[in-house]
Amino acid sequence: MGCIAHKFAKKRKAIVLANLRIVHPNHSEADLNSLSKKVFRNSFANLASSINTGFISSKRLQKTVTLNGLKNIRNLDPDKGCILLLFHMGNWEILGRTAKLIGTNKPTACMFRPLNNPLINDHITRNREKDGCKLFARKQGLIQASKFIRNGGILGILADQHSGSAGITLPLFGKKTSITPLPSILAQKYNCPIIPVTLVTNSPAKWTAEFGSPITIQKNLNKTDATKQLIPIMENIMKKHSSDIFWLHDRWKLKHKL
Repeated sequence: MGCIAHKFAKKRKAIVLANLRIVHPNHSEADLNSLSKKVFRNSFANLASSINTGFISSKRLQKTVTLNGLKNIRNLDPDKGCILLLFHMGNWEILGRTAKLIGTNKPTACMFRPLNNPLINDHITRNREKDGCKLFARKQGLIQASKFIRNGGILGILADQHSGSAGITLPLFGKKTSITPLPSILAQKYNCPIIPVTLVTNSPAKWTAEFGSPITIQKNLNKTDATKQLIPIMENIMKKHSSDIFWLHDRWKLKHKL
């Protein structure tokens, strides 16, 4: 499906290539085209897989995902919360189901954007929460999410997409774009660490989730400077794992001509 889409979805291919040129300015067009094929193949495979991984048993789930860096989660201060810096990469629906597997007594939750169809949204929400990961709507649930962190919870926040007027305009790979300040704001407010999380495809229906080393944001920084501290980490992950990042959206809000 991904290979077919790469060939015929010309506008979407132009978006992917434009994103990859910004991330990999020294790549040749041949290399970028090859990488774009991998992006399409992985993106479609992960989207298709996410339908199934939302319903499989926890026992079967353990056979599909390998969890690394769990000591960074298990060694957290029991009295403080934690922010997980998440990305649209790999089969990201898996992350919501790893709450039982990470081996911590801390409750887990994630910020999300509700779907427009309330019936489908309720159905997907129930499946996402069945393994103990609570969901907070991105706009209406911010107050509850803040209380959740204050009470020592682990909150996942997707930070890689364009944040529109709610974000801060900062350079990402040298090109200005809107980046959400929410992870750094909450980390400063509740004096808690930020842990970057990657989810990489190993082979068909096999992924590895890596919980990185905790990051501390200085409390005396303004929200712009605090958010700047996360940019090198985001850039490293998005560049290193480009084939698994969901580049089919217009990350820098550029105009694409066929």
